[in-house]
Amino acid sequence: MKKILLGLAIALVLLVVALRLWQAEWKSQGDTDLRFKKADLPFSHILDKTSLPFAGAAAFDLTGDGVDELFLGGGRLQNDQFFTFKDGKFVKMDTMLRKEIMDATHGAAHLDIDNDGDVDLFAARESGVWLHTNDGHNHFRHEKIYPSMADNTVPLSIALGDVNKDGWVDLYISGYIKNELVEGTTIFTKPYGGYSQFLLNNGDNTWRDATKEAGLYRQHNTFTAVFADLDNDHDSDLVIAQDTGIIEMYENTGSFPMKPIPNPSVNSYPMGLAVGDYNNDGLIDIYASNVGHTLPKFLLRGDLSKDAPFNTDYMLLRNEGGLKFSDVAREANVGRLGFGWGTVFADMDMDGNLDLLASQNYDKMPLNFLMAKYCGKLLLNSGKSSFTPIGKTSGAEARGFGITPIVADFNNDGWPDIIWVNVNGASQGFISEGKGKKGSFTRLPNTTENLGTIVKTIYKDGKIIKRQIIAGQGLGSDQTRTIFLPGSNSDIKESILEPQNIQAKELQIQ
Repeated sequence: MKKILLGLAIALVLLVVALRLWQAEWKSQGDTDLRFKKADLPFSHILDKTSLPFAGAAAFDLTGDGVDELFLGGGRLQNDQFFTFKDGKFVKMDTMLRKEIMDATHGAAHLDIDNDGDVDLFAARESGVWLHTNDGHNHFRHEKIYPSMADNTVPLSIALGDVNKDGWVDLYISGYIKNELVEGTTIFTKPYGGYSQFLLNNGDNTWRDATKEAGLYRQHNTFTAVFADLDNDHDSDLVIAQDTGIIEMYENTGSFPMKPIPNPSVNSYPMGLAVGDYNNDGLIDIYASNVGHTLPKFLLRGDLSKDAPFNTDYMLLRNEGGLKFSDVAREANVGRLGFGWGTVFADMDMDGNLDLLASQNYDKMPLNFLMAKYCGKLLLNSGKSSFTPIGKTSGAEARGFGITPIVADFNNDGWPDIIWVNVNGASQGFISEGKGKKGSFTRLPNTTENLGTIVKTIYKDGKIIKRQIIAGQGLGSDQTRTIFLPGSNSDIKESILEPQNIQAKELQIQ
């Protein structure tokens, strides 16, 4: 008997060693002058085991002083919370949102929807989608804007765009099956999951369900979606991250239904979405997380047939123009990461190239104590179509059950900072100490009119950088609307706005 037990113990140890070797990340850290300093952030997310493992987060200028504050969504038995950065740490603000105590906040999005100069907040909660309208004194009115989601569905995230270019914000609500109805997490081939909704603004900040009209109706668990102009025709196209599915794309042709855009994604687990022009060719690219190399493929194929196409790598869909995309994740060195969630494009070193951030780990993984727990990934864009991990060398590493990064300049020094938002544990803040002379930045009014706007910055040396105002990068999150640019104001010849609804005009860069 003792020999049997000893044999089982040795087999278990060997299994754990083999699993850890499989999960190990072998990429060496790159060199960088960029440095981050950890900042105290007194917020620890509470995950009720009867809830889905998500947490909303956002960065925006709540107080109107030109500096972004931080919003973190609470779980059941926990309030949502705002933070400001003061004296080297994040400090809780008195501003509160009304929320039922047994209602978890899964997603957040921000916009000044009534053009009164104060930013309002959408929240995706277990109970439905809520709009918190800022009254100008950082107090909020509170209303459920669309309570009639499918009975089996909870909203996870909220995408903002103006699809019909009428000046009023439209919404895509990513829906997931309620926790108590979950049958499994590897179901690919049968109708299963929640129902997402496309809500068209009536022209008065009330909304009607236009999901079927837009050609977007189907039953499938969805994590997040983003509106972005993929073909530079100055309207809002749509990108959707399915669970146990593909990355869906839809072209806005000016009429319904929207037109599906083929892309190279196959059966996989797309979760978070980073959307931006990483190679500065003037076209919007997409980076989507996946389950990565945390577990062997045979454990993840679920009900797929053995010959069905299947991918566990993260996906970097490079826009080739003409609404054609190529997956270049492997050649860009960003395909093989751990179990991933929110992803974000941001120019962290302000050199004019968009870098990548990715949150990792899964709180509800079976035998989680055996799993490697990865750090949130900070990947520096070399400017040569490849990325290098610099989380450790820059001092921005943090472990936890990551759900999304949040990027904003919280201390108003001109450099973008990082919040690693975690579920079932403490979120962690890292303030950038820069790497020399800071660049410049621009911030447009946080209004529907500016969603999808392209900011074209022309430098005196002839260099041109285009950035698009895109809401909702990450997962259940919304990033700063600030655009970070290399060089000082004196290096810039002019900047041109190319909005969706009005003619291009010159912009004064701050």
